[in-house]
Amino acid sequence: MVRMDLNEKTGLILFAHGSRDPQWRLPFEAILRQTQAHHQGPVALAFLECMEPDLAGAIADMASKHVESIRVIPVFLAVGSHVRQDLPRLINQAQEEHPGINIYTTTAIGEQPDIQRAIAMFALSEP
Repeated sequence: MVRMDLNEKTGLILFAHGSRDPQWRLPFEAILRQTQAHHQGPVALAFLECMEPDLAGAIADMASKHVESIRVIPVFLAVGSHVRQDLPRLINQAQEEHPGINIYTTTAIGEQPDIQRAIAMFALSEP
Protein backbone atom coordinates (compact mmCIF):
# COMPACT_ATOMS: atom_id res chain seq x y z
CA MET A 1 0.00 0.00 0.00
CA VAL A 2 1.33 3.40 -1.00
CA ARG A 3 0.61 6.15 1.53
CA MET A 4 0.11 9.63 0.14
CA ASP A 5 -1.01 12.96 1.52
CA LEU A 6 -4.66 13.71 0.86
CA ASN A 7 -5.46 16.96 -0.92
CA GLU A 8 -7.89 18.36 -3.49
CA LYS A 9 -6.04 16.48 -6.26
CA THR A 10 -6.63 13.14 -4.51
CA GLY A 11 -9.87 11.35 -5.25
CA LEU A 12 -11.31 8.89 -2.75
CA ILE A 13 -13.42 5.94 -3.84
CA LEU A 14 -15.30 3.89 -1.26
CA PHE A 15 -15.45 0.46 -2.89
CA ALA A 16 -18.19 -1.90 -1.71
CA HIS A 17 -19.62 -5.21 -2.86
CA GLY A 18 -23.08 -4.14 -4.06
CA SER A 19 -26.50 -5.75 -3.78
CA ARG A 20 -29.72 -6.15 -5.73
CA ASP A 21 -31.52 -4.52 -2.77
CA PRO A 22 -31.36 -0.73 -3.31
CA GLN A 23 -31.64 -0.04 0.43
CA TRP A 24 -28.39 -1.93 1.04
CA ARG A 25 -26.44 1.12 -0.17
CA LEU A 26 -27.88 3.55 2.42
CA PRO A 27 -25.13 3.11 5.06
CA PHE A 28 -22.50 3.53 2.35
CA GLU A 29 -24.13 6.76 1.20
CA ALA A 30 -23.99 8.00 4.81
CA ILE A 31 -20.26 7.20 4.92
CA LEU A 32 -19.89 8.94 1.55
CA ARG A 33 -21.54 12.13 2.87
CA GLN A 34 -19.36 12.15 6.00
CA THR A 35 -16.22 11.63 3.92
CA GLN A 36 -17.21 14.40 1.48
CA ALA A 37 -17.68 16.77 4.42
CA HIS A 38 -14.04 16.28 5.44
CA HIS A 39 -12.17 15.92 2.13
CA GLN A 40 -11.37 18.73 -0.30
CA GLY A 41 -11.16 16.50 -3.36
CA PRO A 42 -13.75 14.33 -5.08
CA VAL A 43 -15.25 11.38 -3.20
CA ALA A 44 -17.37 8.62 -4.74
CA LEU A 45 -18.89 5.22 -4.13
CA ALA A 46 -18.18 2.30 -6.45
CA PHE A 47 -19.49 -1.23 -6.44
CA LEU A 48 -18.17 -4.61 -7.50
CA GLU A 49 -21.53 -5.84 -8.73
CA CYS A 50 -25.28 -5.20 -8.94
CA MET A 51 -25.00 -1.41 -8.44
CA GLU A 52 -23.64 1.59 -10.27
CA PRO A 53 -21.15 2.99 -10.69
CA ASP A 54 -18.67 0.19 -11.00
CA LEU A 55 -15.05 0.86 -10.09
CA ALA A 56 -13.98 1.56 -13.68
CA GLY A 57 -16.77 4.14 -14.04
CA ALA A 58 -15.93 5.86 -10.76
CA ILE A 59 -12.24 6.02 -11.70
CA ALA A 60 -13.06 7.42 -15.16
CA ASP A 61 -15.24 10.08 -13.54
CA MET A 62 -12.40 11.01 -11.15
CA ALA A 63 -9.97 11.15 -14.09
CA SER A 64 -12.27 13.64 -15.82
CA LYS A 65 -11.89 15.85 -12.73
CA HIS A 66 -8.11 15.93 -13.28
CA VAL A 67 -7.10 14.21 -10.06
CA GLU A 68 -3.45 13.22 -9.68
CA SER A 69 -4.13 10.19 -7.51
CA ILE A 70 -7.03 8.00 -6.47
CA ARG A 71 -7.21 6.14 -3.18
CA VAL A 72 -9.59 3.16 -3.30
CA ILE A 73 -10.86 2.15 0.13
CA PRO A 74 -12.35 -1.37 0.24
CA VAL A 75 -15.39 -1.06 2.49
CA PHE A 76 -15.30 -4.76 3.34
CA LEU A 77 -15.19 -6.16 6.87
CA ALA A 78 -13.12 -9.16 5.87
CA VAL A 79 -10.62 -9.84 3.12
CA GLY A 80 -11.76 -12.53 0.76
CA SER A 81 -11.29 -13.17 -2.93
CA HIS A 82 -12.95 -9.89 -3.90
CA VAL A 83 -10.32 -7.83 -2.10
CA ARG A 84 -7.43 -10.23 -2.66
CA GLN A 85 -8.06 -11.06 -6.34
CA ASP A 86 -10.82 -9.00 -7.98
CA LEU A 87 -9.76 -5.59 -6.67
CA PRO A 88 -6.08 -5.82 -7.76
CA ARG A 89 -7.20 -6.95 -11.23
CA LEU A 90 -9.61 -3.99 -11.48
CA ILE A 91 -6.94 -1.58 -10.24
CA ASN A 92 -4.43 -2.89 -12.80
CA GLN A 93 -6.96 -2.44 -15.62
CA ALA A 94 -7.76 1.09 -14.45
CA GLN A 95 -4.07 1.96 -14.15
CA GLU A 96 -3.55 0.86 -17.77
CA GLU A 97 -6.43 3.10 -18.89
CA HIS A 98 -5.27 6.06 -16.79
CA PRO A 99 -1.45 5.85 -16.69
CA GLY A 100 -1.05 9.45 -15.55
CA ILE A 101 -2.97 8.88 -12.32
CA ASN A 102 -1.57 7.03 -9.31
CA ILE A 103 -4.33 4.58 -8.33
CA TYR A 104 -3.79 2.72 -5.08
CA THR A 105 -5.75 0.88 -2.42
CA THR A 106 -5.83 0.78 1.32
CA THR A 107 -6.40 -2.35 3.34
CA ALA A 108 -10.02 -3.33 3.90
CA ILE A 109 -11.72 -1.31 6.61
CA GLY A 110 -12.39 -4.45 8.65
CA GLU A 111 -8.65 -4.87 9.13
CA GLN A 112 -8.32 -1.45 10.76
CA PRO A 113 -7.91 -1.61 14.56
CA ASP A 114 -10.13 1.49 15.03
CA ILE A 115 -12.97 -0.18 13.12
CA GLN A 116 -12.54 -3.41 15.06
CA ARG A 117 -12.64 -1.46 18.35
CA ALA A 118 -15.74 0.46 17.25
CA ILE A 119 -17.55 -2.80 16.45
CA ALA A 120 -16.49 -4.33 19.77
CA MET A 121 -17.68 -1.22 21.66
CA PHE A 122 -21.01 -1.36 19.79
CA ALA A 123 -21.39 -5.04 20.70
CA LEU A 124 -20.78 -4.19 24.37
CA SER A 125 -23.08 -1.17 24.46
CA GLU A 126 -26.57 -1.09 25.87
CA PRO A 127 -29.37 -1.53 23.32
